[in-house]
Amino acid sequence: MDPEYKRGWLSLSAKETDKIMLYRFFSYNSNTLGPLICGGLYFSSPKDFNDPFDCNFRMKPTAIEKQYGISWDSTVDEFKADVHKMGFVCLSPHWDNTLMWAHYADKFNGFCLGFEFNNPLCRNVDFEEPFTTFRGKAYYILDFWLHEMIYANKDEYPTGTSFGFDEIEEEMPEAIIRYKASDWQYEHECRLSFRGGNGIHPIPGDLKEVYFGLRMDDEKKRVLTSILGKYHPTFYNTNKSETYIKVDRILFEF
Repeated sequence: MDPEYKRGWLSLSAKETDKIMLYRFFSYNSNTLGPLICGGLYFSSPKDFNDPFDCNFRMKPTAIEKQYGISWDSTVDEFKADVHKMGFVCLSPHWDNTLMWAHYADKFNGFCLGFEFNNPLCRNVDFEEPFTTFRGKAYYILDFWLHEMIYANKDEYPTGTSFGFDEIEEEMPEAIIRYKASDWQYEHECRLSFRGGNGIHPIPGDLKEVYFGLRMDDEKKRVLTSILGKYHPTFYNTNKSETYIKVDRILFEF
């Protein structure tokens, strides 16, 4: 197994669980509906992220530069260039995060999709065979990573001091992908990355849950049930809890 791939899934699988639910929040518009109609999601390029530091920071030079005679800055730039050729989908472990609803689901006018991911490290997976064919192209599990984000302590850049010469190639791309400023910690982000670049691609997981924002109108709910019903997820309405300052859910009645 590709060691980079193994590490990419293990970061989310400390308990070696074989399944995990993760959620994606959406505004309701043609840009979000289009990929869903096609059966995929849009994977973004880092240059389109709302955080200019995301996948685009420098690393402090270390003794490696002197010890091994390499150019630290050029090495980092090479890996950043490779990362910027990838595509990303940002996910959350919580469907009821009110900040996520407010920021990414158009102030509760949007919706949230819940995907169940199988941990291939805990399952008998054929890594040589495509897990699906999408729009005429074969997709392989080995081309996807799933990571929990690391929120920087005191908002310092990662130093790279733990990297030995033989570890740079394996560890630096992961560090570039995973580090964010502590301000973003409320998102508890899990990041799905795809080596094949940005654009519309399939998700290596199953759609299990659909949540309608508590301000979404009935016509938009009808459209979404029409688009997503073929995957047989459970549909939920959301509302304000009568007891706590939180979001509750109830089964959607067709």
